[in-house]
Amino acid sequence: MYNNKNLSKFHRTVWGTLFLFIIFTIVFFIYVRSEKAIDAANDLRIKSYLLMDELRQSSNDLTRMARSYVATGDSIHKDHFEEIIAIRNGKSPRPIDYNNIYWDLVGQNDKRPRPYSDQTISLLELMHQTGFSDLELEKLSNAKKYSDALINIEYAAIGLVDSNPEKATLLLQNEDYYRTKAAIMQPISEVHKMVDT
Repeated sequence: MYNNKNLSKFHRTVWGTLFLFIIFTIVFFIYVRSEKAIDAANDLRIKSYLLMDELRQSSNDLTRMARSYVATGDSIHKDHFEEIIAIRNGKSPRPIDYNNIYWDLVGQNDKRPRPYSDQTISLLELMHQTGFSDLELEKLSNAKKYSDALINIEYAAIGLVDSNPEKATLLLQNEDYYRTKAAIMQPISEVHKMVDT
């Protein structure tokens, strides 16, 4: 009788331990899965930020190159202007680690900080592949549309350098230019907030 009670107590202990082990295993599996989901979400968030920043930075780089060309007439700035557009539109290969500081490191000698990759893809296509929501993509497409409108103003200024440099300078400094620049940045700022959320 004593042995049966001990055996019964032993069985209950074994089954209880097994039950707790199974519960612990399930909880641990859920925890690991949650951590992986959080890591994936953080990776996506970082990629999203980098692509949004590239759109913002490319617009600023284009402004700088157009203004530098208008101020100096040095064709290297015009060449860089056109290359930035070609990279952004997927017409030219992307430099390796392009999201890192790039054009600020390209001097008058045209020496590049990093070589080109074999990736030729537009910035908007990269954004599609990254997994932005439809609303985020719509806002980023609008920012790109305004940036393209600004490029048209910048091209007009570039075209006036030889014949009317004063007018060329005014095209890049007037209220319409700054309003269009703000129209580029506003949707990018909104998407930053959306990605945070």
